[in-house]
Amino acid sequence: MKLYLADRVIIGDGEQVIDRAAVAVDDEGELVFVGTQEETRSKFPQADVIRYDGCTILPGLIDLHVHIGYWWNKPDVAQYNDGMIALLAANNLKEALSLGVTTIRDVAGPDGLCRTLKTARKKKYIVSPRLFDVNQGIIMTGGHGWPLKGGMREANGPWEVRTAIREQIKAGADWIKLMTSDRTATPEFTQEELDTAVDETHRLGKPCCVHASLQPAIQMAIDAGFDTIEHATFMTVKQAKQMAEKGLVWVPTMITFFQIADYCRKALEHAPKTESAVHEHLKEQGAFFMESEKAYRENFAKLMETGVKIATGTDIVLDGLPITPVADEIALMVELGMEPIKAIQAGTQNAAEVLGLGHRMGTLQAGYLADLLVVKGNPLDNITALQSVHEVFLEGVSVFASGTRGKETTPST
Repeated sequence: MKLYLADRVIIGDGEQVIDRAAVAVDDEGELVFVGTQEETRSKFPQADVIRYDGCTILPGLIDLHVHIGYWWNKPDVAQYNDGMIALLAANNLKEALSLGVTTIRDVAGPDGLCRTLKTARKKKYIVSPRLFDVNQGIIMTGGHGWPLKGGMREANGPWEVRTAIREQIKAGADWIKLMTSDRTATPEFTQEELDTAVDETHRLGKPCCVHASLQPAIQMAIDAGFDTIEHATFMTVKQAKQMAEKGLVWVPTMITFFQIADYCRKALEHAPKTESAVHEHLKEQGAFFMESEKAYRENFAKLMETGVKIATGTDIVLDGLPITPVADEIALMVELGMEPIKAIQAGTQNAAEVLGLGHRMGTLQAGYLADLLVVKGNPLDNITALQSVHEVFLEGVSVFASGTRGKETTPST
């Protein structure tokens, strides 16, 4: 038995905070008690005690929108065979732990990659966050993401969509994902195809998500009833209310739109002021992402107030950036009007419930898995404290530590 003491514990349910707090973790990696330091030490007088002065303990963060094996944008892309892609993904998983992310959902990657990673994790060949995946994304012929070799499965018509879904489940997918918008207002799948996808996925006992940024694809995805809608960048208040009524979850992934918009702004500043193909491409891409950033800034607070459940995802694809900056996504939510404790809930309890594991993780309470994030400072006062990761535990095992570990003290007598 180990006791971890900190200045405070944030439970993760959007409400509870315990000051001068402690969590008790058994040898099986489960939480057995969460309370004040005094009552916890009194309850477990013989336990080993580790103190984290000046720190906060909260649940490990969850990223619901990751592309862990995204190799298609590498400058030396010709070097990436299957082995190199697997090594890239393993390194990204390790990095995710260093950012306090203990569970991820991969939402499209090379065929079979995540199944291999999950097997490697089980065999302890790699240290990794808990991993859920869709295997390949499903797109129409020539649809969003079609150049991503091996990462997408093209399907057209209701029965081919059903076939593609069955193939992903055969490949070990936990979720199914469809892509139904690109950078224009033309939806990529028909309503019949989207309805079929939800019907087939749910019929086979799996949940489903959908990439839908623009209108009318957002409304079509809501009507079809996808469990989570990714991006929904230009969603209306009326649509957010519909999602809330239907129990659908919004994964806005704002951080990627903000980062790409910023990248395009900086690139345009240095690009030749000519009508070159590069300059035109930057202008086109930049316009979309800058308009997306504007939409999130103007609408996020209004959409949040509808009561639609919001959960964290990041969708980082720019080379050289951290792969799972959930702390940055949470900080954006706070910047745009969400209370810090509610934004943390989006990255913990809400995301765990999306994965069907709200009864085992996402909050700190007895009987739950000891996925712990220890950060320096108080994120309720300054949300950027989430970026100051001190130590991370996955089911009670330390999987990342920055600098000196907490101070160990002798058991109570």
